[in-house]
Amino acid sequence: MSLWILPTALLIGLVLGLFGAGGGMLTVPALMIIGELSVKEAVPMSLWIVSLVSLTAAIHQKVWQQLQYRLLIILGITGIAGGMLGARIGAAIPEQIQLALLAILILNVAIWTGFVRLENKVSVFRYIPALLAGFVIGLLTGILGVGGGFLLVPALVFLGIGHFPTAVGHSLIIIVANAAGAMISYATMPSVQINFGFTAIIAAIAAVGSIIGGILLKRLPATQLQKGFAFLLILLGCFVGWQSLTVG
Repeated sequence: MSLWILPTALLIGLVLGLFGAGGGMLTVPALMIIGELSVKEAVPMSLWIVSLVSLTAAIHQKVWQQLQYRLLIILGITGIAGGMLGARIGAAIPEQIQLALLAILILNVAIWTGFVRLENKVSVFRYIPALLAGFVIGLLTGILGVGGGFLLVPALVFLGIGHFPTAVGHSLIIIVANAAGAMISYATMPSVQINFGFTAIIAAIAAVGSIIGGILLKRLPATQLQKGFAFLLILLGCFVGWQSLTVG
């Protein structure tokens, strides 16, 4: 296992703290390439890392000061349910399909994110669409092993949060809920083995990166953050797509 996993863990946390997304999309490929794990091993381990780092970032950013709790409860509960179901689907489908789905999803979200206009305000939420959005995002979290932030941030903007840092704060909390649902489901599967010592080391280093990302989040303009987020997704989408063609 390469020592490059340590600075990569710092980068994972930085991206997660800055964008409220991207941690899982970086973690799964990093664990596969640098950690020399299969996608079936990397996915459940990624859920633990991303949930712990997201919780650290949320505490550091004091997100409870800006949360819309009714929306959070809707997305959290439906996300947990979707995550538990998605974990079982993810454990059953071939690795190549998992990676191909992830690549297609990332690239589509990147295109949408790059063109959507942020209004820099928080408006009335659409609670009924939030029920469906929460479940679908949780489902994808379990299947693909990502925290769901790359879907949550655009979904939160669509549901009424046009202020990027506020969307990031909500995303961090929901990521923890979604990942928890998937982790509970994976924990009931005897075939899934997780190296918790290794996971704890990566999570601790990534947590430091998330604090740095949270500091940058408060200092950078929302437009630059939005464009940077879209660019990150394009890079990740292309990389994961390439991985789907070479795996197996």
